[in-house]
Amino acid sequence: MKRIQITITALIATSLLLTGFSFGQLIPRKTDKPEYRDFTSAGGKTIKALLIDKTEDTLTLELPNGKTATLSYEKLSKEDQEYVKEWDKEKELFLTKCKTLTIRELLEIRGYESFKFTLQGNHIFVVGQLNGNKSDFMVDTGAGSTVLHIESAKEKGCKVGPLDQIIYGIGGEAPAAKTEVPEIRLGQAAIKDQVLLSADMFKDIPNPQKNYDAILGAEFMSKMRAVISYKEGRIFFRPDLINDDGEEEAPEVPEYRFFKTKDRKTHKGKIAKKNAASVEISIEGQKKNLIIPVGRLSDDDQKYVTDWSPEREIFLRQCRGLKVKDILELRKYQSFEYKRLGNHIFVDGTLNNKKTRFMIDTGAGSSVLHVEWAKETGCAVGPMDQTVFGIGGKAPAAITNVPVLTMGRAKFENRQLLSIDLFKHLGGNRAYGAIFGADFMRETNAVITYREQKVFLQPDK
Repeated sequence: MKRIQITITALIATSLLLTGFSFGQLIPRKTDKPEYRDFTSAGGKTIKALLIDKTEDTLTLELPNGKTATLSYEKLSKEDQEYVKEWDKEKELFLTKCKTLTIRELLEIRGYESFKFTLQGNHIFVVGQLNGNKSDFMVDTGAGSTVLHIESAKEKGCKVGPLDQIIYGIGGEAPAAKTEVPEIRLGQAAIKDQVLLSADMFKDIPNPQKNYDAILGAEFMSKMRAVISYKEGRIFFRPDLINDDGEEEAPEVPEYRFFKTKDRKTHKGKIAKKNAASVEISIEGQKKNLIIPVGRLSDDDQKYVTDWSPEREIFLRQCRGLKVKDILELRKYQSFEYKRLGNHIFVDGTLNNKKTRFMIDTGAGSSVLHVEWAKETGCAVGPMDQTVFGIGGKAPAAITNVPVLTMGRAKFENRQLLSIDLFKHLGGNRAYGAIFGADFMRETNAVITYREQKVFLQPDK
């Protein structure tokens, strides 16, 4: 048998409380009023103004009376010169004009395809296709590679070889088979002609609910430049960039669009405004706008009008340079650059004020500590009288009282977690001290971005 170290850390853990969960907009819209700032001249005179533009040599201020003034940098105090140098027009526009847009809208504008996921015991599930057959997938960033449930692989037309491979899970090792997979697909996102592993995902689990056909691992997430947003309950992909290592950009947008009506008329223009029943289109080369009932438009154009908003238009045309990282940080998310070992992702934090490396694992329903590290950091570890289940069977665990666990500003105090020997079946090589699971990620509205290799948490909700 060939031994392959693919760690599957999806857990079924008992005696752990779940936190509240809600979908919705990420931050409320507080005000549309511009935020004027006190600018001080080099001579000490102060005026209230709004910075609206800058070049390498000059800046443009807007006064409360609506008038504008353009002046050179040296006319300002040293402090204000530094402020202007750091000021970013795209970010300012985003904060003042686009802040009502949700993460879903912002990513879809940038060309991402989105899927609503469901949570069952904190695990993420999405619906897709395995060889053209409807299938349920569990998204597991803790799984380095995608793994199929062997019965599902056979039922859905994959060529399954002999059980002469070995994979490792939380409970030990399990036999696996090389499997030829013609296609796994979610919407437009697909991987084709892969040789993956199949195993009995539910063996030795008491009363298993066979509610998924495969675990989508980190290699799939990485190829598709996935973004996972717990707040909105969605996962996003950019399958068009699967073979492109270049910088990600928002799609180009022409100044005008061809609007088509159901009576086969075409109008070249752009939306000036809309209401629930009609849309007003500014026609290219004409001074008078055209008002068309939304119901008269083609299905594609009806959807375009429904999705359109002034905020989306401003973002797409004037904030194109903002990356996903910029957008989230402007939303008051704290970012962490993660480390990749193989396909696994790791972030540094603390456990009882001792530096700790956490593996980010959406497949772990609850955060879990390595038992030896829990003891070393002063956690109160109980007897190993609990049980967790996963690939490879069951493993003993201990209820553990954790005084404090931190990741940046995110602080989790007086929590009760489980501790297990995370490395018993992996040769004892302790690469991290704990698994940062879906419970904490839900609590902090986590966003995971594979393209930018970052984890974002929103601890100050």
